[in-house]
Amino acid sequence: MTDLLTTRDTGSRVTHTLDAIDAATRERGILDEGSKREIRRATLTAVCVPGYLTPFGSREMPVARGWGSGGLQVTLGLVGGTDVVKVIDQGDDDGVNATNLRRLIESSEKCASTKDTRESTIIQSRHRIPEEPMSEDQILVLQVPNSEPLRAVQKSVTECARMHAEADYSMMWVSLYEDLVRNGVITKTTGYPVLVDDRYVMITSPIPRWDVPRLDNSPHLTLLGAGREKRIFAVPPYTPVQPLTFDDVPFEVEGSDDQVCVRCGSSDTFLVEASPGRMMCSDVEWCTRVVDADIDEALHSAHAPMQFLPDPQRRVRAAHAATRRDPAELTDRPVPAHPDGWTLAVRDVGKVHGPGGADAVPGTGPDTGTAISPVTGAVVAAWDVSFDVAPGEALGLIGESGSGKSTVLRCLIGDDKATNGSMFLTTVGGGTTDVFTLDDTERRALRIDTLGLVHQNPADGLTMTVSAGGNIAERLTAAGWRNYYEIRDRAAYLLEKVEVPLERMDDPVHTFSGGMRQRVQIAKALATDPRVLLLDEPTTGLDASVAAGVLDLLRNLLAERDTAAVVVSHDFAVIEALTDRTLVMNVGRVVETGLTDQLFQDPHHPYTQRLVAAARR
Repeated sequence: MTDLLTTRDTGSRVTHTLDAIDAATRERGILDEGSKREIRRATLTAVCVPGYLTPFGSREMPVARGWGSGGLQVTLGLVGGTDVVKVIDQGDDDGVNATNLRRLIESSEKCASTKDTRESTIIQSRHRIPEEPMSEDQILVLQVPNSEPLRAVQKSVTECARMHAEADYSMMWVSLYEDLVRNGVITKTTGYPVLVDDRYVMITSPIPRWDVPRLDNSPHLTLLGAGREKRIFAVPPYTPVQPLTFDDVPFEVEGSDDQVCVRCGSSDTFLVEASPGRMMCSDVEWCTRVVDADIDEALHSAHAPMQFLPDPQRRVRAAHAATRRDPAELTDRPVPAHPDGWTLAVRDVGKVHGPGGADAVPGTGPDTGTAISPVTGAVVAAWDVSFDVAPGEALGLIGESGSGKSTVLRCLIGDDKATNGSMFLTTVGGGTTDVFTLDDTERRALRIDTLGLVHQNPADGLTMTVSAGGNIAERLTAAGWRNYYEIRDRAAYLLEKVEVPLERMDDPVHTFSGGMRQRVQIAKALATDPRVLLLDEPTTGLDASVAAGVLDLLRNLLAERDTAAVVVSHDFAVIEALTDRTLVMNVGRVVETGLTDQLFQDPHHPYTQRLVAAARR
């Protein structure tokens, strides 16, 4: 397949690749024609959407485990009779796997093979990009042991797909942050994450960091095939590929400038240890050609990533050159208010679980004592709930379990879709856009810098295997922070604010007590200085003394910020300690509203009187 992609234009990518595939000879071999068509179609999709994991259909390859069935499937799907194939395994053309794979491809597809990179049109490689710089008329096929870059940080396949769709890669940044915290440098070798075409994060498994810079704007087409997962992803020619790295922590490759190959004397190649203290070129073909003086030394040197070798001085210079903001800076941001004085406005919110919508409401509520509709059988969890919250004001929603208060909060967050009503924020369309009309992606984006959420269970708001600082880093990187030391400063500032000892900053939160976990969750919620803070039963499950400490902390934090807060609780003591005004809910309806201290001192509704009496016991 020699008519390859030579342009950055997407239409030309498709046309040129399709012409090349159609021109390829398709003799029946180890892959049937249907499988080959599936692979070629997936390849076209992958070329059109660089870095995107494209599924394909193909039967299992009859090869031994470890032979790289994903790379073999891609090669067999694209190779034609006029192609010349080179197979490398562990940098060697003559290894057992490389020899057997080369023979299999030759016999199946009736094509020629070579050990010379310069003569090949398709190179199937395991672990390396050849040292010989590749050209526009070549394809590199890599066999990938693990196709999904997010599985290391997210186990849910559905959530991984959502994260890719929304370019939500904050957890990838957290993994780099944690590596730096533990080791002082990023130690990840093969599978280093990169951003392809400024859109999709892709892992560069199986190649080492040394080869990552050579993917950027390379003239050849790179295809990565994962056999078991049946995924193909592509880096088309002249596509930008940038490693994920913090602004103040330079990207580095393996090796050092004083290492040389003991066989050929090369110092600008990827070296592996042959024996203790003895390094050799990973690419055996290149090493042999250097010995035979059969190389273009200047061309190779221009492609070698020597500028990325580890340099402690460069790390220091990068850290000093990066601009770092004051960790308290965000708290100085003015909080916009609507002309009517509110930051958050909720109008006639209702949620019905089941059929009927508004038609299910009659016959439910405090007057009948039931939330189950006698008309449709649906559950009217909440209905006709309205309130405003001003900058610096805290509003309480109180009621027993099942009263509807948590349902209202889930509608505001976006976890539940409201059946009725509207929600307005002054930061969204100047307070004229109904937040409920935004799509799920836009709603989630609001939770990064506009809405802060503190869950009843800290495990719902924290990644328990990640450090306290790393949890705060997750929210900051999602908001676009890319300065490692700036993130560290902000995390330390917030943890100090919530009275978490800084010597525990780098400990995973699963080692913390319940109260300390809740404090870390509060710090995370405040990381981007949200305009609205939502607290869902913030002290439930905590010992009385610990709960009192958390309440004192929240009271002080709310007092010093101009943040609007909504506090949901069944405990009047919590509402009394934190809020200015309160809505009392019963069977999905608001039955009484007023200033919190007045409600506590002089409740009017019988249900409120029972709550206050219970709180005074």
